[in-house]
Amino acid sequence: MRLIYQILWKDHSRTHLLGAFLGTLAGFVLLLAGIQFYIDIKSVLAENRDLLDPEYIVINKKVNIGQTLGLGRSGFTEDEIKELSEQAFADQVEPFLSNEFPVSGYTENERFPDFYTELFFEAIPDEFIDVKSDEWVWDPELGNIPVIIPQDYLNLYNFGFAPSQGLPQIPKGVLSMINFKLRLRGKYGFDDYNGQIVGFSNRIHSILVPLDFLTWANEKYGYFDKSNPSQLIVVSKDPTDPSIIRFLEEKGYDTIREKLKSSRMNIILKLIISFLVVVAAIIIGLAFLVFLLSLQLMISRSSDKIKKLNKLGFHYREISRPYILLLLVLMIAVTGLSLLVTSLLANKFHGMTLEWSLNTSSSLHGILFGISLGLVALISLANITAILISTKKLCK
Repeated sequence: MRLIYQILWKDHSRTHLLGAFLGTLAGFVLLLAGIQFYIDIKSVLAENRDLLDPEYIVINKKVNIGQTLGLGRSGFTEDEIKELSEQAFADQVEPFLSNEFPVSGYTENERFPDFYTELFFEAIPDEFIDVKSDEWVWDPELGNIPVIIPQDYLNLYNFGFAPSQGLPQIPKGVLSMINFKLRLRGKYGFDDYNGQIVGFSNRIHSILVPLDFLTWANEKYGYFDKSNPSQLIVVSKDPTDPSIIRFLEEKGYDTIREKLKSSRMNIILKLIISFLVVVAAIIIGLAFLVFLLSLQLMISRSSDKIKKLNKLGFHYREISRPYILLLLVLMIAVTGLSLLVTSLLANKFHGMTLEWSLNTSSSLHGILFGISLGLVALISLANITAILISTKKLCK
């Protein structure tokens, strides 16, 4: 074996093989590092989902000029709700229930100036609401109506309207202590009820009342024409799923885009990783071709020696072994070095993310070993086949 190796490798240049080795190594590192970082960032997005994108998404239809002129409806039909609930990203879909009668609120308190405003009510099942309060109950005998308002409403008053009008700012605790009246007007009369703010929602931008109350009130006072729900709340299995944005854009639906930040980040991340994978695949493909051409060139240049060795009784498989052994050594070196370099990069990335209070893996993910071994096996098998075919032709 050593004799055959010395005969075949005498006066051969290693430059082409070195270039192929370095190209394959670069392609492997780029591919493995891209996959490693993608898995890490996906894990970070999943662990910090509450910081980037809530699991509850409120969806409505975009308002157009036709609806303004009364030529179209903005509500969701039963078929549209069903279609949305059948999407892979939707775990649960519930419509908002709206009041079907006029509502107004006013105060009669010596400590506070008189106040009057027209209102609207909406309701959804309690499990979708981010405010938990023992006072969030409706008892027809007591006649007290609990209300949840958006945190943004209070912020607009305290940090926008109040300073511009020279009015005092109101903390949450004080606002919750104010008792006010709610007037529900039916077709043939009205009734007044006591109202109280029991919480402030960061999830839903609407004035909420208990679902059982609004159902009861619509039956008693409602006389508006029933309309399709104008808003839906969706519980998403994976709010970072890019298909959410695609579905909304295809259907002309709208939501607060800021709350789909992680979904957009996921799309950008996948585009970047896809680009890196394509570049890595091109580099690996070119390196494979250089390997193949270099080995074929070496075999071609040694054709006379191969033929003489065959006439001396050496089988073409024995003659091919030096080339195959060289190939395997190079592939093992590529695998080991690429995993080592990727591991160093992963450890460096882990140290950087710790400074941002994010937790990524400091070691390689198991899938990287499978991918690298699979690629090496594929490249080696293709080159070994080509080597055996070439030497066999020369030995005929």
